[in-house]
Amino acid sequence: MIESRHIVRGMVCSHCAAIVGEEIGRVPGVTDVRVDIAGETVVVRADRPVAETLIHAAVEEAGYTPGPPPAGPPANPRS
Repeated sequence: MIESRHIVRGMVCSHCAAIVGEEIGRVPGVTDVRVDIAGETVVVRADRPVAETLIHAAVEEAGYTPGPPPAGPPANPRS
């Protein structure tokens, strides 16, 4: 399992989170999406590597703005 964290700007409610989660969940390989509205972050789990550009495109399709990579250590693959 591969996990990555992304910034999403503009989410203010649970409806926003649901839309973002649905769009990212449609990306091939994505198995789970966890949205943190207050932190403006999304944690994506996938069964294979997923290009960041695909995640950002899904965020934009949902009507929101992908942010720069989050500060801190990069997410590591999990088994």
